[in-house]
Amino acid sequence: MKKIIVLLPLLFISFLPPLAVAAQKKLKVEKPDLEQIRRATLDPASKFYYPKLQKMYEVNDTVMTPEQYRYYYFGSMYQEDYNPYRKSDYTDRTDSLLNLNYAARQRRDSTMEADKAKKLGAFELKRRYENARTRNMREQREIVKIAEMALADNPFDLQSMYMLSRLLKDMGKDMLSRIWDYRLENLLGAIISSGTGKDQENAFFVISPDHEYFLLEVLGYDVDDYEYREPGYDYLKVSPSDSSRATRSRLPEGFFFDVRPLIQQYNIKYPENSAESTATGDEIILEN
Repeated sequence: MKKIIVLLPLLFISFLPPLAVAAQKKLKVEKPDLEQIRRATLDPASKFYYPKLQKMYEVNDTVMTPEQYRYYYFGSMYQEDYNPYRKSDYTDRTDSLLNLNYAARQRRDSTMEADKAKKLGAFELKRRYENARTRNMREQREIVKIAEMALADNPFDLQSMYMLSRLLKDMGKDMLSRIWDYRLENLLGAIISSGTGKDQENAFFVISPDHEYFLLEVLGYDVDDYEYREPGYDYLKVSPSDSSRATRSRLPEGFFFDVRPLIQQYNIKYPENSAESTATGDEIILEN
């Protein structure tokens, strides 16, 4: 199994745990019936027919139920263009721009503190602040544009989705931010509802290996190591992101992800790469 490492910028992580808590309340935790999901999402007469779900998702509303999100998320594996290892060309650009934007905001705030110390007049202080804010907004609009392109290319790019929701909130576009938050919450809910991850029998299911790392960041863990275990499980060893948690309770040493369906669908769609996809120890390392 390929190992995909996505290094999330640290400024994201403090916002993530509340999303996971909310998502976990929506669905009963149980192993997904993937055969039922496959049949339903490919059946034009089904209420879970994939094009119907996709149209609902793209309406930009919060009308989809957690169950519909579950079918939408796992049903994507049975669509013609599914590739669990594909990564959008826009993602690295978005990450880089976001880090620059974060640094610019820090410079703006520190500059304003320095200007206040100079005891400039109120008019001059306001003029300087508005100039800095305008530059910052231009940068944010460009990042939003690229994040939207990344999500148009890959609707399940959870990292870009989270990034977009935070930026829109910072820009005062609360309604759009809430829509993206709702999408992210329910996609994470689909993953969290698939198991507990504490052993192979109760492993989580994901449609993309990079979702493993994103989910564990959401749950408040750093990934320390990776193992592929036959007949088709990723095991990620973890430690709590907040070291003080380790002294308060007994925490799991790692989490299991059942990647057999993912590998099976990849091999069906890309038979020329099937030997590579099932080889253990292979790694694809994606760094921001």
